[in-house]
Amino acid sequence: MSSIVARISKVIVILLFVYVSTAFCGENIFFVADDMDAAPYVFANSENRPDGIFYDIVELAFKRMGIPLKYEVYPWTRAQMLVKTKKADALITIPTQRRLKYLEPSQEPVFVMKYKIFTQLDNPKIDQIRSIKSLSDLKGFKILDYIGDGWAEKNLSQYDVQWSPNLTSVCKMLAAHRGDVFVQDEFMVLNTIKNIRKTEVVKNSDLDHIISIDAPVSPIQFHLLIRKDSQFRDLIPAFDDTIRSMRDEGELEKIKDKWIN
Repeated sequence: MSSIVARISKVIVILLFVYVSTAFCGENIFFVADDMDAAPYVFANSENRPDGIFYDIVELAFKRMGIPLKYEVYPWTRAQMLVKTKKADALITIPTQRRLKYLEPSQEPVFVMKYKIFTQLDNPKIDQIRSIKSLSDLKGFKILDYIGDGWAEKNLSQYDVQWSPNLTSVCKMLAAHRGDVFVQDEFMVLNTIKNIRKTEVVKNSDLDHIISIDAPVSPIQFHLLIRKDSQFRDLIPAFDDTIRSMRDEGELEKIKDKWIN
């Protein structure tokens, strides 16, 4: 009898181990899907793993909270689709009206970006571009941007925008004088141009002509946006507390300096 009980106990232990392991590796891991082409904020490194400011901040925050994290990067449109189809829990992006229909935002921003207007020094309309004082002044210019840029979709869609697949393609189009202006975060664009110089055959003279001027845009806040039907929706207050602590302790500034300065 004791041997039978022992065998049954072993089977139960094995089944429990399998169940717990499966749960831990699947449903109970918070899954962030993000952009693979938005350096230095988030991108796919040489090993096709996530890297950058957003990744470092979120990884440290979840480590402090003691919550298992899965963070993967994809083309931005696919990352958004993974969340929409309930295959991932969250995005790190701008809380637009459309996104807030199915996503719950953190109160604390993960990062705050400052935008610039990018154009060409030899653009025939350069004097007009330098005189831009509000977004309405963009009317009449050919604007470049990329599909999935929530800020641009919200603020520029009423103007003449040519949408491209990603940030890299926008920068190459701007270098080739295929548009007048691109309104975007300064560090993201400069980092993208640097990488184009390293990896692709583009005339350096064209890239050298790209300049930035101040944009009439308030700082842009990027938040953690969790699906409203995700089992992890209730962790937002803990995430906010963690981000506040990291900011007070100087951790957020250290991470930014690592990638930008």
